[in-house]
Amino acid sequence: MNPIKIFYVFCLLLFVSSCEFNCSTGTDSKVKTKTVSSEDKTALSDAIIKNDIELEANDVKIAEAYLMDENREFLTENIAALKEKIYLVIKADTGWVKENGLSYLGASERISTVAGKVVVDAPDIFKEYETTGLPANDARLISLSARITEADPGLEDFVVQFRVWDKRGKGEVKGKYKFKIKAH
Repeated sequence: MNPIKIFYVFCLLLFVSSCEFNCSTGTDSKVKTKTVSSEDKTALSDAIIKNDIELEANDVKIAEAYLMDENREFLTENIAALKEKIYLVIKADTGWVKENGLSYLGASERISTVAGKVVVDAPDIFKEYETTGLPANDARLISLSARITEADPGLEDFVVQFRVWDKRGKGEVKGKYKFKIKAH
């Protein structure tokens, strides 16, 4: 099986506590969008960031960051039904170190309630690829997903903190976004 298929299968199998997260992989005018611009050519200069995602990048040039639903359609609001996945998609133009056509990335995700109770903490989702790496072209499109499978009554707001980093270089993308669970 090729490394990409293994990568996606691995990511789909991750499940912790009452949340599920995984990795895998447009433009909608209804989505709240901001274009980051800067006179100096920073990592976020001219990046298109949607869905109120707070994003920082170091030594990685970001093109876009946005949220999608489990049907791979752009989210116009940061709302999902219970057990429905939300995908964070980060498109990088440049920045990850390439060795023999491979990039070696790490990714972490922490999902908590807005009150601060951590419901999932995944410190290195890509650990399995530490020695094999991922095809460098595929590493330009990172997708992490979150799914709330159980929630206490009245608990509808969550915060997802994420980090993607280069294990062979200085590149790093980190940030957070909030989403709500639709009322039952």
